Amino acid sequence: MNTNVIENLKAAFGEGRVFTGEAIGADFCHDEYPGGNFAPDAVVETQSTDDVSVVLKICSENDVPVTVRGAGTGQVGGSVPIKGGIVLSVKGMDKILEFNEAERTLRVQPGVLLQDVKSEAESHGLYYPPDPGEKTSTIGGNAATDAGGPCAVKYGGTRDYIVDGVAILADGSVKKLNDAEEIIGSEGTLGVICELTLRLIDKPKADAILLLPFMDTESCVKAAQTVLGTGCSPAVVEYMDTDMVEFSGNVTGNPVFPVEMDGERVAATLMAVLEGEDDDLVMEQMESIAELAEELECLDILVGDTTTMKRDMWAAHDAFHTSMESGAKNSFEYNITVPAVNIAEMVEWVKAAAEEKGMKAMAYAHVGSGGMHIHIAFDGERDEFKSLINELTPAVYEKCTALGGDIRGEYGFGYAKAPFAGDAGSKLKAAKAELDPKGILNPGKVAD
Repeated sequence: MNTNVIENLKAAFGEGRVFTGEAIGADFCHDEYPGGNFAPDAVVETQSTDDVSVVLKICSENDVPVTVRGAGTGQVGGSVPIKGGIVLSVKGMDKILEFNEAERTLRVQPGVLLQDVKSEAESHGLYYPPDPGEKTSTIGGNAATDAGGPCAVKYGGTRDYIVDGVAILADGSVKKLNDAEEIIGSEGTLGVICELTLRLIDKPKADAILLLPFMDTESCVKAAQTVLGTGCSPAVVEYMDTDMVEFSGNVTGNPVFPVEMDGERVAATLMAVLEGEDDDLVMEQMESIAELAEELECLDILVGDTTTMKRDMWAAHDAFHTSMESGAKNSFEYNITVPAVNIAEMVEWVKAAAEEKGMKAMAYAHVGSGGMHIHIAFDGERDEFKSLINELTPAVYEKCTALGGDIRGEYGFGYAKAPFAGDAGSKLKAAKAELDPKGILNPGKVAD
């Protein structure tokens, strides 16, 4: 890379905000995807929209790649500088700029953490519903991937709560998100999100959790469809594979979800979260589902209606991902979306495919939205595991597509899924030709 670019950046921001060589932290070379390390030529820490504009103008004039990075919690290599160049860090752009009481909106910089957005909303008696699993992710990253989560079945994803915002295009020019909505979900390939105005809503005053265990996967998924059709509008409808439940419970030492009922191992459990304006309305919903127990073919209906029970159930659910990372000798996650009616087929297929290769597949899924998290565990050596995953991955994505699904899932394409994107990136590529004709933003990802 032209050394004049580094000198120009240092002149604009000072030595303390431009890092090169050994001063670049290892974290800037990867995210949470277990792939390689890709060192940038420099890291620039930005603090304002104007800072971002300056960086992009300098890099555009010199055809230097720019990769935007927030907290680096991504799972597919989306914020990794695989083509070198500049990492533009927006983590320092972490200010909550304004709460508009009349409009019930929150204006924030992209480096604000999701958990802080939620806390700020609650401090005003309101609710920010999108709930991706990683609460320490940045809100800019959530917008860049249009992150969803368990609550998407009722509330939708991040895109549904963005009223407006400001992005900087590859040439350094300013663009309102209302005029370039395609930047949301484009994984930093079309523009750098610098400001977001988020819509907040009233939070339900009462809620309860129902657990419905089943003897087979198909019955569990079918029951989820029935529950969704009752008119209760559950906030969450989660399919939880018993292999996943058991593994996670053993790792955490705090088993919460059922593994056996009356001495028989269950296959899966459905977790439904019901909400209402008061406890009586929640109880009415619970009773309507209980009346369907025979039709649902569940083994029982377990109720979590105290603060402690609900906290423990959510903690057990949220531990699925981290327990795999800490408890499995080798693990890998596939995040995909399939039509809800095909979740059972996808689960059974991937379990069989993994078992053929001496691995174990465990899964949970957001049934309403079709988002699936499939974890593969292996007790052998790391090199053998990598080889087996390389063999399995094309088949998993091919099966997902054949079932009418989307391999992008909730994490996006990044560089991990880019080779398998097929036609899915065609719209993004067309937008990139217009908004980033030099192709400097997040190169090596799906928009290339």
